[in-house]
Amino acid sequence: MAAYDDDRKSLEGDATYIPAVAVQTTEVDVIPTPPAPQSKWESLYRSSLFQICVVSALAFCGPAMADAISGLGGGGQATPYTVNAAQCASYCAVAVISLLGGPLASRMGIKNMLIVGASTFAINGSAYYVNSKYGVQWYLIFGRFLYGAGFGFWYVAEAAIILSYPEEGRRGKYLAIWVGARNLGQLVGGSISLARNAKTAAAGAIATSTYLIFVGIEAIGFPISFLISPPHKVRRSDGVPILLAAKQPWKTEFLLLWRAIITPQMLLLMPIGFYSYFYGGVLSTYLTLYFTVRARALSSFIVPSGIIVFTGIYGRFFLDNRRWSQRLRAQIGFAIFMVPSMASFAWLVVNQQKFTHMATSPKYDWNSSGWANAYIPFYIMQVCGYLCQTYIYWLISCFTADVSGNARTGGIFRCVEAVGQAVSYGINSNVKTKSIPLAINFALAGLCIPPTIAIIQKVPLYREDAANRPAGYGEENGEELEKNAEVRR
Repeated sequence: MAAYDDDRKSLEGDATYIPAVAVQTTEVDVIPTPPAPQSKWESLYRSSLFQICVVSALAFCGPAMADAISGLGGGGQATPYTVNAAQCASYCAVAVISLLGGPLASRMGIKNMLIVGASTFAINGSAYYVNSKYGVQWYLIFGRFLYGAGFGFWYVAEAAIILSYPEEGRRGKYLAIWVGARNLGQLVGGSISLARNAKTAAAGAIATSTYLIFVGIEAIGFPISFLISPPHKVRRSDGVPILLAAKQPWKTEFLLLWRAIITPQMLLLMPIGFYSYFYGGVLSTYLTLYFTVRARALSSFIVPSGIIVFTGIYGRFFLDNRRWSQRLRAQIGFAIFMVPSMASFAWLVVNQQKFTHMATSPKYDWNSSGWANAYIPFYIMQVCGYLCQTYIYWLISCFTADVSGNARTGGIFRCVEAVGQAVSYGINSNVKTKSIPLAINFALAGLCIPPTIAIIQKVPLYREDAANRPAGYGEENGEELEKNAEVRR
C-alpha cells in the first residue's frame, strides 16, 4: 500500500491522472478471477451480464412499479397532496439509509442489502391500495416510510453493482438495459392502468383493483433477489478482477464516508444529484391537476415507451461510442438532455402561469383541444430525466473505484437524490404552492450546469488501461496510461 500511495501522489499533478470519486484510502483486496465455469449455466449465471439482468429484473418489480404508480399522477389518487406527503416521508428514509450505505455494505455485503431491500417492495403498492379502498391515510404515509427504508438498502446495493460489475465498453449498454427494464415495468404498469381506466374520461382516482396487480408484481422481487452473485464470484468477460476493500472498524468506515463526501468530485456532483429526481414531485402534481384519469393512464404507458427507446439509443450510440474520447462523450452526453430540459422547463412555466390565471383549472383528456401543448413539455422532461440518470451513473463510473468505494459513493449520491425528492414532494404536498416548485426546479436545472461542466472537464480522456487505448494515441500518453493502470493494480 505504501508503494500505491507514493505512486498515486506522484501522479496527482499529472493532467492525465484523475483520482476516483471515492478516494482510495484503504487496503484493497483484489479478488482473483473465479475458476473456469464447469457448465454453460454456471458461465452465464456468474457473468456480469446476468448480474445486471437480475438487478434489472428487480428494478422492474420494485422501483418500476413504484414509478408506474407515481406516473398515474398523485399515485392515482383524486388529489396529490397526501400522496406527496407520503412520498416525502419515503425519501427521507431513503436518504438516511443511503448515506450510511458504505458502512452498511461493508458489514452486510451487497447481496444481503439487495435481499433486504427487495423484501419491502410489496409494501408500496399495498399502502396505495389500502388508502384508495379504505381511506386509511396513516398507512399510506407509514407504509411508504417502511418501503423507503428498505429501498435505501436496495438503492445502495444496486448502485454498487451497476458501477462495479460492467466491463469497459459495455457500461452504456448495461446502463441502458437497467433503465430499459425499469421503464419496461412502468410500461407494463401503464398498460394495466390504461386497460382498466380507458373509459374514465373525467377527473378522479384510478380504479382500486389496479393496485392489486402492482402488489403482485412487487412481491415477485423478493425471490428474484436471491439470484444475485456476490462480487468475489462474478466472472467478467474481460478477465479483469473486481476490487473489494478490506473490512474496516466502524470509526474508520465513517471517516472514509466523510472523506468521500468532501472530495471535490462529489461536491461537484451534488447539485445535479439534487436536481436529477426533483422533477418527480413537480411533474406528478402537474399531471394530476391538469389531466383526466384516462389521459394520466395513457401517459403512464407512452412515457416509459419513449424512455426505453431513447435511453437505448443514448447508451449505445453516444455513451459507448468508442470513436470519441471519454471526455467528449461526457460533454456531448450532457448537452443531449440538458438543452431540451431547459427548453421544456420554460414551456412548463408558461403553461403553469396560464393555468393558474384561468377561472377554472383545465382537465385535459387525450382528445381535448390544447392537450398536446400541455402534455409535450411534460413528456420531454420525463424522457430527459431518465437520460440524466443514465448519464450520471455513466459519469461516476468514469472514476472507477472498488466495490465498497462504489457503495459508499453511490450511497452518498443517492442520499442527495433522495433529499431532492423529499424536498420536492414536501413542497408539493402544500395545495397553495402550484407555481413555486416548478420555478425552483427550473432554477436548480440552471444552477447544476456550471459544477457539472467542471467535473466533466476532469473526466479522463481514456480509460486507464492499455486495452482501451485508441489507435494513434501517442506513445508518451500511452506510457502515462500504463503507469496509471499500475497504480490501480
